[in-house]
Order: sequence, then structure tokens, then C-alpha cells
Amino acid sequence: MNSSEVMEGLDSRGNLLISEKNGAINEVLDRYFKGAYEWDINGILHFAFSDGISECLHEGKHQLAISSGIWYNSPGLFAVSTLYICSSAMEALAFAALQDGKLADLDQYCWMVFGLNCRLPHAIPEFCFGRKIKLLFGRELLDILRAVKICVALKGFTVRFHLRGERLECSFRGRSYVFSIEGFSLSRFKQATGFRDYSRMKRPFCADSFLDQLRFGR
Repeated sequence: MNSSEVMEGLDSRGNLLISEKNGAINEVLDRYFKGAYEWDINGILHFAFSDGISECLHEGKHQLAISSGIWYNSPGLFAVSTLYICSSAMEALAFAALQDGKLADLDQYCWMVFGLNCRLPHAIPEFCFGRKIKLLFGRELLDILRAVKICVALKGFTVRFHLRGERLECSFRGRSYVFSIEGFSLSRFKQATGFRDYSRMKRPFCADSFLDQLRFGR
């Protein structure tokens, strides 16, 4: 097989993805994300961001949006008290599929994804401020750093990180901090810096992400 080819049903990591035509997944899409996704004539599932760039799923391959915009869905933006901020729209879909039927008010929350090139805090919509935040991000370091940056941006701050070998150097509110990469988390950042907000990370069970948890049925 040519190295440039992608095996059908596999993502960039070689993992089997959920089937786009799975009836249960379509039910979850219709219940929680109506108006925030579309299937095109080629059977590609699109989650369009505010700048027109889409996150896609097609034949098992998941493509993130290299976007400067945001993607969100909500039954009433100014009525919701809680935001689910996710690393990707597929992560939001996976979490909703795993929790469907367990959380009665899941369809009353706002789901949101900031594009990988989104400028924070300038791009955060006004309705985000003052809400409780539940973060759906994976366990990898880059996901955790994105979650931290979003949390501080929602308070109007910025934070900078630099990797130095096994150390993570951080500049925040005029002070410098050093963390060990091993075990770095949002809670450790908050403890060290004294940062306070209403955010909370929700961790996938025995998986690096909720999408992996859904893939492998854990």
C-alpha cells in the first residue's frame, strides 16, 4: 500500500472511527446539534465554523478544522447557564452519544468549539462570559494547554507556555511558573497561579478522548 493512501475506515492514527451512517449517531446529531451540522451529497458530515471552514467526517476519516472561527450550537444562547467547550465537534458528538439518556438536561446546554487558529480572548462571544464551563478535552498535553488558554481567556487574560525539555514554563498575569510536563493539568495550573473560575474538566473513561472511548466501546 502506498504511504500516501489512507485505509478506508481508519483515521490518521490508524484507529477505527464510528460509522457515519450509524442510526444511533444520527439520532444524537438530530437531538443535540440540529442546525449545526450537515451531510453533503457525497456523504461527508460537516460542522461549519463561523469563518466557513468545516470539521469533517467521511468514510471513517476525521478532519479537524484549521479555523480562526468558532462552532457552536445552543437552544438559546443567552438562556443557558452552562457551556460545554470541546476540543472538536466530534468530541462533542462522542460525549453526547456516550451520555445520551443519562443527563436529562444535556440538550439545554450550549456546545462550542474554538478553531485551532482562533485568537483568544478577542474571538470569544459576549454570551460566553459569566457561564459555568465544562471542558471536553483529551488527556494529551496540547489538549490540556488549549483548555487552560480558553479558561483564562474567558476571564479576559492570556497565558503563554514554552516547552523546555521536560519542563513547561508559563507566563501568566505578570508572573512566571514552571511545571513538570508529567501530570500537568488545569487543576495544577489553578493551584499554582491562584486562578479561579467556574470551569471543570470532564475526563473520558480509560481513553485519551471521548471519541476514542466511543470508538472502542469503553
